[in-house]
Amino acid sequence: MSYDVGIDLGATNIKLGLVGGRGKVLARRMLATRARKGPRQALERVADAIVELRGKRRLRSIGIGIAGLVDHVHGIVRVPPNLPGWNGTPVKAILERLTGTEVYCANDVNAVALGEWTHGAGKGTRDLFCVTLGTGVGGGIISGGRLLLGANHAAGEAGHMTVFGNGPACLCGGHGCVERYVGAAYLVDRARKRIRAQLRRLQSHRNQTALFAGMSPDGPSMIFELARGDFARITPREIGQAARKGDRLALDLVEETGYYLGLGLASAVQLIDPERIVMGGGVSRMGLPLLKAVRKTVFSRVQMFPGRRLDIVLSELGGDAGIIGASRLRQCLAVQDSRPGQTFCIR
Repeated sequence: MSYDVGIDLGATNIKLGLVGGRGKVLARRMLATRARKGPRQALERVADAIVELRGKRRLRSIGIGIAGLVDHVHGIVRVPPNLPGWNGTPVKAILERLTGTEVYCANDVNAVALGEWTHGAGKGTRDLFCVTLGTGVGGGIISGGRLLLGANHAAGEAGHMTVFGNGPACLCGGHGCVERYVGAAYLVDRARKRIRAQLRRLQSHRNQTALFAGMSPDGPSMIFELARGDFARITPREIGQAARKGDRLALDLVEETGYYLGLGLASAVQLIDPERIVMGGGVSRMGLPLLKAVRKTVFSRVQMFPGRRLDIVLSELGGDAGIIGASRLRQCLAVQDSRPGQTFCIR
């Protein structure tokens, strides 16, 4: 039996998996990206992990999804906002030399979209939009049963759609991008600032209520409790947990995030008309409260005419989506028209 290795290379971590023919991850590894130390050290460690995963098994291909714009034909990463120093890295050539195995490269969210389309929440569709919410925000498009890359292999960059023209600066060089409002770091930063403000108010009120018998101020947000009183421990996961328990501050944060993301997704719906949107990535672990907020914004801003097929769902594959999708790049990118962007996929 032959196997494929799928790799999800992000700004923080690199996830690798040995994937069987039915899309099951049979073995996995995780590495720290150490992005600021450059691509060479990361790819050398990836090659070592692949050798370990492969063992004595026959390996057909290696697929890698990379956080950034990617030349899908030549396997070169371009202008990755969250991978400093990686611009122009020939990932395909380096990994093929290090492993002796054929390598296929894609944008990381294109790989996630393939994973969800073939084995996850997008199965059975022909027109799918997949958005991942993490350190960055990315998008992948399946249109008419094929992966849509665009003329410059840059289609689907949902995180860098502008929602506010005069908004704050983004790492991509633009202003008011979706990512600048819903990226994990920005969400956590808002949560920390608001909890600190809560604590300052509580301290002030405590000094006053001590003068009146039977009066006591409410405690800070449940987010702080779930983070064990440590600001460094606050992540989207704690925000989501607090929101599901009805914490007001957490619910406000989730509602804001769903609103900003919904603005971007509403524009995507108007442009590409998907029948389903799949939300994945770390921030999506805020779960149903976020999903409800996104649906509220999107469905209030697009024309829901009779018979329109449009649903928004959470990822079924979770953290394995990028691994599974990357392992299927051989089937997708090897069947390619001579024109850039015309990439057809075999299920």
